[in-house]
Amino acid sequence: MPRVKNLKYNWPLLVKDMQDTVFMSQTAIADRLKVSQQSISNWMTGSRNPGPSLVPDLLKMASEGGLDISKYETNTAIDGISDYLKKNKGRELIRIYDLYSQMSQSDSKRFLRYAEGMK
Repeated sequence: MPRVKNLKYNWPLLVKDMQDTVFMSQTAIADRLKVSQQSISNWMTGSRNPGPSLVPDLLKMASEGGLDISKYETNTAIDGISDYLKKNKGRELIRIYDLYSQMSQSDSKRFLRYAEGMK
């Protein structure tokens, strides 16, 4: 059984990948974990997370299905930045545009090459 380092996982992505990679429906996952299908749906939308008692079994299912569970661990610092950007998207885009418009031509080209590499 995989060792649970923390409860900070990207549950929506993990459950979706279990469905896509391991070919398990929400109902099949729910039956195996002895929870409702609605619980699985809530995990997939991010409105709720699995309870601590379910985490080891869920991670074991994913691991047995060939998923690398370490890829689903979250980083609270990055999550905080992502949340901020989602909430302030318009404001940040305006700020980036203002900065870009003030750059020299060589700096703007470098910036665009950098941005292309982020895809």
